[in-house]
Amino acid sequence: MTTETHLDDAILSDLKEMMEGEFEFLVTTFIDDSKQRLEDIQSYLETDNPAEFGRACHSLKGSATNLGLPNLSDLCRQGEEMGYGGQLNQAVELVDQIKTEFDQVSVLLKDYI
Repeated sequence: MTTETHLDDAILSDLKEMMEGEFEFLVTTFIDDSKQRLEDIQSYLETDNPAEFGRACHSLKGSATNLGLPNLSDLCRQGEEMGYGGQLNQAVELVDQIKTEFDQVSVLLKDYI
């Protein structure tokens, strides 16, 4: 696993420099909040609620984009499109991919701080 496929070092470096001592708080807040968003995504999938599934994926996508996590952002974009399109028939596999990517970036982000 190469870091650059999971993390955008330029964005993270800029955030770390700009936020100074608050960067660690940003990362830990992202990780904690994202765990809840992932639970929401799973729940909306299980209850066949495509609109809320899309909204939850959109929310996680935005956070991932802002933090420089391109793979996670792209996976969430796919989930957002599935949800807003009302097509959750292939979402089980995608949710597994989102969870796996989140687990990977969580470790990398903790190492980054």
